[in-house]
Amino acid sequence: MLLCFLHFFSFFFLYHVIESTHTYAKLFLTRSKTYPYALEAHVRFDQKVITLDNGMRAYIPEDPRYPALWAKAWINGRSLVMHRYTAAQSRMTGTTSRHSRYVWLSNDFHENGELHKQAEFVVLPAEGAQKIDEYICILNWDDLDRPIKEVTFTMDLGGITMAIPGIGRQSNPYYVQWLYGTFFRLEPPGYQRVGSTVSWRWTNVPRIDQKIRVQWYAWYR
Repeated sequence: MLLCFLHFFSFFFLYHVIESTHTYAKLFLTRSKTYPYALEAHVRFDQKVITLDNGMRAYIPEDPRYPALWAKAWINGRSLVMHRYTAAQSRMTGTTSRHSRYVWLSNDFHENGELHKQAEFVVLPAEGAQKIDEYICILNWDDLDRPIKEVTFTMDLGGITMAIPGIGRQSNPYYVQWLYGTFFRLEPPGYQRVGSTVSWRWTNVPRIDQKIRVQWYAWYR
């Protein structure tokens, strides 16, 4: 009923409604393509948004230090063209986060349904900590006509923990970090951890501009 109501009034009014959004990020190690072919960390980002909107763009904000290598999106299976813009350019569309300087935006679309976004992000050492790498994800939605029922973010750390030689053994040089839970540092508080995944969840939020930070001991460097 609500969907029909919004379809009818879409000819006269702009509306911006997000039912829910779920983000899954996977940390993994890969070999550099150049000599000395060292291991380096990357993050694969996958986000689904259930939307009711009559004038929207797929939107992926970047942390200033960690650009996306690529980004793509589609709505109800139909591909959208993505381009990278400065935050100043994106403000002209009404889309911006206080945490980002660059964003990926698609062309406009006027469809309700499931918006799907993917990207791959680089990983760099945390500032002032050469042996600590980090990944930062920005969740940003505002100017909504009603609260988002559910926002989740899940980080899969299994790709890197499984690659640690002999993890969990006392003979492992990283055993102390692993034993006392300092191998990973997670922000903000309020997450849940199950096995090798950590997750955050917000419900009935009128807007969100949240930075999620994951740091870990870069044993591979």
